[in-house]
Amino acid sequence: MRPIPRSPRLPSSPGARQTGHATAQSVPRRRSTRRPIAKLGLRSGLRLPERSKACAEDCRLRRASRVEAPFSRAGNIALYPAHDEARSLLAWSEYFLGDFREAIFTFKTALRRQPTWAGLYNGLGWSRLRVGRYQLAADAFGSALDRNPDYVDALNGLGSAMFERSDYELAIPPLEKALYRSGHLMGPEPPEVTTIRGKLAWSLYYLERDREALAMFIRASLAAPDSPQLQVGMGWCYLRLGQKDDARAAFQRAAKLGADDEIVRAGLRLAGL
Repeated sequence: MRPIPRSPRLPSSPGARQTGHATAQSVPRRRSTRRPIAKLGLRSGLRLPERSKACAEDCRLRRASRVEAPFSRAGNIALYPAHDEARSLLAWSEYFLGDFREAIFTFKTALRRQPTWAGLYNGLGWSRLRVGRYQLAADAFGSALDRNPDYVDALNGLGSAMFERSDYELAIPPLEKALYRSGHLMGPEPPEVTTIRGKLAWSLYYLERDREALAMFIRASLAAPDSPQLQVGMGWCYLRLGQKDDARAAFQRAAKLGADDEIVRAGLRLAGL
């Protein structure tokens, strides 16, 4: 039994601009030698929700966390023709508005003037990620991390780029480091941290590290109990581990939360319901 849906793509939030002085290096294009197990052998050919839906949710959370610019795009250019911070602010504004290609152009323009600003490479990476240029996004995140190795948002971005490429072995180290660096001791877990946990959980699952994946799914679901995709992930982990009763319960919770009906029905069928 090898039931595996493609995982959803989860959101994150942009970090603040950071600076550094190291030499930029590109992330290697090496792919994992292990074959991803996203295709299950299920006759139904299941797929999780389309990537565009995950992207829209990602952008929604990022918009919710941003600080509005105190002046307009025209004002940036007219009042501050050589103001590099204004260019950075303009680029992020374009990103949050969903104009990713224009944001790429603006970030690259700003980088020609300020090639040591880690935050600009980070923004360029997220913009490239949104248009599906995953290797170029990884290169940009790598340049940001060359300048600041502890840049949490760039670590998350690098892991996300590798995750999107199904390079799960390469995705795990930066995601784990981002999770560790963004850890907190008290209060509810921020949505950005839960997002990182979700990506890490699916990466572990695709590498057949089922017990580790299940523990990560459970921890994430405690912070986001209304997420159907985390319940789906728990269900598939339980199935792999032979815990059919727990798998049924997880899929039933996912169905109540609005998970994809086909995926839930397949999970329940394999769990013996």
